[in-house]
Amino acid sequence: MTKKLGRVFMLDDDLIVLNLYREMLEKNGYEVFATANAYQFLLYARELMPDLVILDINMPEITGWEVMSRLAAEEQTSEIPVVVMSVLADKALAVQKGAAHYLNKPVKPEDLLEILEAYCVGNKKHDVLLLEDFEPMKKTLRQRMEERKWSCFEVNDLKAAKRYLQKNNPKIVVVNLPHNRLGKVMNELKHPLVRYLESYEQVDDLEELLK
Repeated sequence: MTKKLGRVFMLDDDLIVLNLYREMLEKNGYEVFATANAYQFLLYARELMPDLVILDINMPEITGWEVMSRLAAEEQTSEIPVVVMSVLADKALAVQKGAAHYLNKPVKPEDLLEILEAYCVGNKKHDVLLLEDFEPMKKTLRQRMEERKWSCFEVNDLKAAKRYLQKNNPKIVVVNLPHNRLGKVMNELKHPLVRYLESYEQVDDLEELLK
């Protein structure tokens, strides 16, 4: 039997979406548990401990926000990276509630697979790991980096950043967070090059480090 690359749990009330992405992920070597039942999802998440969870937000009975809250409240599931995959959800709110990643539906398969590969397979050598809050009214640091052809993996959650660093080795870690969270984050990120940037203009200062 071929060894699976990792275990992924999906929760979405759209069965077409569930089947589509489950088939795609299974073809790429992942073990996938997919359900439209939030209670079943929470039960199996506690028992089987996936490497990553993918959540829709707008569902009947229990919303994705409530599922995220319950996962975060339990010690055994609190460290699992959460990918919010939704049409209508608020990205800023998703980040505030602890989502590691936010993807708008319809999701490009390559975007989802890149995230799974980073957490489940590892050995990614991105130029930059970017840990940043969502700020919709300014040009993002990631856009500035991509203009320079730097490969960038972006996370919105400290726990996810730490998970990423366990299996991957970026050249540099860039942090853009409020000052009241900065101290804890800078102390906990274990990487020889961690830089705090306040604006996208400061990306130019990284040029020498990334040569």
